[in-house]
Amino acid sequence: MKNMIGLCALMGCLLIVSCASILRIQYDEVPANSLHLGEAMVVFHRSDVLKDESKPTYAALLAAGIKDSDIKDGSLVFVRIYCCGGPNERVSAPILYVPSGLEVKQGDIVEFVAGRRPQKGDVGLLNIATRIVQRYDERSPSCRWDPPDNRLWQRVLYCDWMQESGWVKQGGIAPAWFKPASKEQP
Repeated sequence: MKNMIGLCALMGCLLIVSCASILRIQYDEVPANSLHLGEAMVVFHRSDVLKDESKPTYAALLAAGIKDSDIKDGSLVFVRIYCCGGPNERVSAPILYVPSGLEVKQGDIVEFVAGRRPQKGDVGLLNIATRIVQRYDERSPSCRWDPPDNRLWQRVLYCDWMQESGWVKQGGIAPAWFKPASKEQP
């Protein structure tokens, strides 16, 4: 298990380092401001965010109005939205900003508001964690990877309550369950 944790941490650090051209903190595979789910793979330390290689992510946080003092251990998490293996698991994995008061642990299923890349001269929108929908060690889980075939690569998270709560399934090359933004959201 420790080797898996170390591998995930290394993968996460490499991904945060490689996001100079694609900011993973501004995920855009589902509509902006919609709710989406991911499984926490790496919880970053503040020192990871302040490394030279991570400057684009750090700059995006500051540009979005996040204060330097609000960037602490656990303020950023790397989540996977596809399971289990294959290139899409890594290439499409976003990073989330975790607001103060929410403690995400590795393996938790996290709901987040999907961001978007900058457009028309604005700073874009960050992916922001809103809640933990399922803890990694929950005894009666309502969320799972779908379809339930461990041999498939591009499985997506599905929770029993999604359809009743207004979540919809996006098809195509980026399949996902998401809840569209309400009319009141900017």
